[in-house]
Amino acid sequence: MKVIKNINNNVSLCLDSTGTEVVAFGKGIGFKRPPYEISLSEIDKTFYGVSEAYAQMVQDIPVEVLNAADRIVDYAKKTLPVTLSPNIVFTLADHINFAIQRVIQQMSFNLPITQDLQHLFEREVQVGRYAVELIRADLHIALPEEESFYIALHIIGAEAREAGACAESNEQHIERIVTLIERDLAVSIDRDGFSYARFVSHMHYLIKRCQDSEDAVQENEGLYESLRALYPDAARSATHVGTYLEQALGIFLSDEELAYLIMHIVRLCKGKGSGTGTL
Repeated sequence: MKVIKNINNNVSLCLDSTGTEVVAFGKGIGFKRPPYEISLSEIDKTFYGVSEAYAQMVQDIPVEVLNAADRIVDYAKKTLPVTLSPNIVFTLADHINFAIQRVIQQMSFNLPITQDLQHLFEREVQVGRYAVELIRADLHIALPEEESFYIALHIIGAEAREAGACAESNEQHIERIVTLIERDLAVSIDRDGFSYARFVSHMHYLIKRCQDSEDAVQENEGLYESLRALYPDAARSATHVGTYLEQALGIFLSDEELAYLIMHIVRLCKGKGSGTGTL
């Protein structure tokens, strides 16, 4: 196996014997300067078909969170009679990492469609419950029970991306949204970077959730106002995104959903001097 790029000390982008790109995990495989050869015995796990931008997400994710996401996806693959997007391990790990941060910061979001999900996607919700229990046991973090439904939506989203047509249409809307944010905040966003890939993943998730949702129930009425005061530029852009989603897709964002979007815009533009601040 030939290492062609290191993502961190334990994750590398490699070429297998057929010249196919593969993301490889293994303790210490990324210490050297590529290119170089490593033996298969040094590799713990490989992932084929993963976008490099999604693989870059692991730079900000603790290894124990990534391992937990990998175990959850393995369980989902054994439980569900569907093919999941190869990017799911990385997008789910990013979501779990963000969920843990929200618990630490005592932020919570209400999902108003839990009963619908329970009836329509019973097996995916079971995967979500397995995930919450695994995170509690392995990471010693008690995520709220509702997080099982958020994780279920990520799994459902990974299934939907396989269908192609709907996802392709959403990609076009998301590109327009990113362009809108660039204009609002006078920044240039790298389409090949992991921050962009992470934002795209969360926008797919937001669109899916809102398209399937009933009217949102507000449980954090002060959160939106607090974030709007902290990040006025990002909040203004989030409002413009909300207007676009309403006009283009008939999606209405609640204050709680706008708060969530503000946080993701701040993360997308982090370090770009846009005045959005950091999370």
